[in-house]
Amino acid sequence: MSEDSFFYRLVVAYVGTDFHGWQENDGVRTVQGSLRAAADVLSDSPAIVEGSSRTDTGVHALGHLVRLQLDRDHEPVDLQRSLQGITPDDIEIISCEKSSAEWHPRFDAVAKRYLYRIWNGPRKSLFESGTSWWIRAPLDVSAMAEAGKVLIGRHDFASFRTRSKDEPEDTVRTIHNLTVQKSGDHVLVQVVGDGFLYRMVRNITGTLMDVGRGLIAVEDVEGILAASDRREAGVTAPPEGLFLVEVSTDPDNPIHCSNGDPFRQ
Repeated sequence: MSEDSFFYRLVVAYVGTDFHGWQENDGVRTVQGSLRAAADVLSDSPAIVEGSSRTDTGVHALGHLVRLQLDRDHEPVDLQRSLQGITPDDIEIISCEKSSAEWHPRFDAVAKRYLYRIWNGPRKSLFESGTSWWIRAPLDVSAMAEAGKVLIGRHDFASFRTRSKDEPEDTVRTIHNLTVQKSGDHVLVQVVGDGFLYRMVRNITGTLMDVGRGLIAVEDVEGILAASDRREAGVTAPPEGLFLVEVSTDPDNPIHCSNGDPFRQ
């Protein structure tokens, strides 16, 4: 990259179904790789694309925060249009504004909000299968919500992480808010926290689903949390129901769980 570098703050949405996650990896289709390939068309030197989260294969985003570094100066509105025109159809450039070398979407993030969508009906929905986890058995949403309250606060979430070679040893995180609500045939789990361990939201969701089915008692969740042992918690929810909804880098404007389905708003 030349000395004349220009930085842009993007908010990006994508359908994760056909991506092998966010992080660029040779030989597979990724969101970061697709964005970089598109941005390279608009730069004389290789573009640099950095994101706020490393979403897994099949996970979606409504508001992934991204920093783009180019060696050409673009008006943000023109850059947004150009990127949208050359990125794949399963990526949307929500917004674009100028940024700086000092700002970073990952290291400056103070909170993230995730949504997990469970389709809870007797029949599978053809049109929800790529964006929801189908659970046929009726779920006790009130019990799930009560169990979720136990997880709010600053705790060691080792019981809810799947070990990864890139995972830090520190497993203490803060969940600011966690809600479980019914919306039509969907059960929506929303979590806001200062950071998340590998598959933490999916493991929390699977555990709450087990509570909803009566396989785990509400009063047992506190013990599961205290055990710091992944084997004590419930199943891992599949990736297709998970959405990264938004990322905040402003400590003075906290983000909150919303009412209703953010995917539909």
